[in-house]
Amino acid sequence: MQLGLKYLVDSDGKKRLTIPDDRRAFAVSYIRDGGARSPAEIEAIVQQGHDELLAALDGLSEPQAAHKPAADDWSVLELMAHVVTTKRIIATLAASLGEGKLPPGFTAELEEESRQDGVTVARFDALAAARDAADAAHRDQLRFIRGLDDSTNVDVRFKHFVFGALNCREWAAFQRVHDADHTPQIGAIRASSGFPAHRARSN
Repeated sequence: MQLGLKYLVDSDGKKRLTIPDDRRAFAVSYIRDGGARSPAEIEAIVQQGHDELLAALDGLSEPQAAHKPAADDWSVLELMAHVVTTKRIIATLAASLGEGKLPPGFTAELEEESRQDGVTVARFDALAAARDAADAAHRDQLRFIRGLDDSTNVDVRFKHFVFGALNCREWAAFQRVHDADHTPQIGAIRASSGFPAHRARSN
């Protein structure tokens, strides 16, 4: 799921995230359709994205996970900090929306690009900790998805700065899109210049 996301620098020097119109339309359609599926089907697509993300980490050493291709680029650990932060936010947001309300502190200001793009609260010094945190946040999301029923509110929405106002089911489906967007970035880091080689074990 290549979204073609790119940053452009405005005349005032601020970076702005852009996405081709056709890719945005595809993603919005995927999110809307995904959110309308049964709980089991939503769980399946979210699980697939999570599994592919963690598989991309397989075999990485700690020096490799900490490698930054350039000063302004994320390392794998930094990327995972953002991914885990987002998983936690979506789990909390979807659960509250499903109850017909917003989580405390989720004001209109948080719907702006400057407050959503690249949001990162988590920090990790080791890859195992990042994996464990991702799994824990994923379990929270699945708990919400498995509890979906006819009483779940689908009218209250919160805006994603690229994909528009989403209800709780659609935010759950969006997680698949988010994981799919960042998984190839791990491969790009692994293929970057200066990426550390595995050290051979001494006997």
